[in-house]
Amino acid sequence: MENFAAQAVIAIENARLLNELRESLEQQTATSDVLRVISSSPGDLEPVFHAMLENATRICEAKFGALWLREEGGFRIAVTHDLPPQYRKEIQTGAVIQPGATLPIARATSTRQPIHIPDLREDASFFAGEPV
Repeated sequence: MENFAAQAVIAIENARLLNELRESLEQQTATSDVLRVISSSPGDLEPVFHAMLENATRICEAKFGALWLREEGGFRIAVTHDLPPQYRKEIQTGAVIQPGATLPIARATSTRQPIHIPDLREDASFFAGEPV
């Protein structure tokens, strides 16, 4: 019985290490992809932004993503990835948007910290009715 328990502990640790290795490899592959795009498109940021967003969306297992640029005290969409059509239509005007202070993008900017929201529909700011 002790032997079985010891083997189970080893198997669990091996599984954890394998998961960490997979995550590390995925991040290194994403970094390599972005660096390849940077070197192949000097001076052109759009392909770099696309590569960054595609990789971030995949790594985070998100269904879609948007990369915003801080501009003129507000934000403008730089690139998107797999946005639902109704959302794409609303935010891809190219206009600089001044978000309300409670929205995630404004909170991240003011705190200079990443914000993880597993489901935006459950975030209080989603129900506040603030623009973007």
